[in-house]
Amino acid sequence: MKEGGILPKLFSMGGAITIDRSWRANGENVKRQLDNSAQDKIGMGLNHGWVVSFPQGTTKPYAPVRKGTAYLIKEHQPIVIPVVINGFRRAFDKKGLRFKKRNTKLTVHFKAPMHFLPDESLESIIERVTKAIEQEAPENSSLAAS
Repeated sequence: MKEGGILPKLFSMGGAITIDRSWRANGENVKRQLDNSAQDKIGMGLNHGWVVSFPQGTTKPYAPVRKGTAYLIKEHQPIVIPVVINGFRRAFDKKGLRFKKRNTKLTVHFKAPMHFLPDESLESIIERVTKAIEQEAPENSSLAAS
């Protein structure tokens, strides 16, 4: 975040929790040791208020919810408030800074808070979050017809 431009600097100054991705850097795949301090940082953020997370880690539609998101939910037992944003990909470029199509209707829908059981499986958490943020991949129509 320190070298990534004006937007990351603003996030950092605003108190963003910075985490080094263990699998990507500058658009390339890398192999790093697992950084367990990230979970500690997120835990501190939750203890001091709230944390905004992007569970898919990308703006691509129907990308899977990351297992780390489920692990953090299981570990810290936060109240999860799913947010669905419709129209974002039509309106903005991949970085979300430039308009692709003006006058696109954007809607933001805050859903009911979710609670998870301490013994709930990671797979169940992922499934519930995926459904709540409306990112279940549509069934392939050619498979459904056969």
